Amino acid sequence: MTNRNPALTAANIRYLLVIRELDTEKRGARCIDVAKALGVTKPSVTTMIVTLRSFGLVTKEKYGAVHLTELGREKAECYVPCLEFLLSQFENALGPSGANYRNAACTVLTELPEKNLRELYRRLGSQEQ
Repeated sequence: MTNRNPALTAANIRYLLVIRELDTEKRGARCIDVAKALGVTKPSVTTMIVTLRSFGLVTKEKYGAVHLTELGREKAECYVPCLEFLLSQFENALGPSGANYRNAACTVLTELPEKNLRELYRRLGSQEQ
């Protein structure tokens, strides 16, 4: 059974965004590359892929690459602008970026209604001008 509108956790969002970043040529992302990018083990990636598949966000070739589904790509694209904005705000306020900033930003994103992410980004961006 697939949950087509899951409430994503910060970890779900991190994995989704890393898969998006690694899939630059639409060839998919290898689990080992996802593990390296996130600093986790390959079994951890495998477990998360099962979860993301159950949400209808990714597909996985047998012994191969992980691909975002159309829904997965839509969700990732929705998170990217807000994540980038939050990361820039953290850097401006706290100094050079680190993995903890990305984790914190993903945690903030989990607390926001998905339908409001783009509106939030637009409003926050207009305040800087």
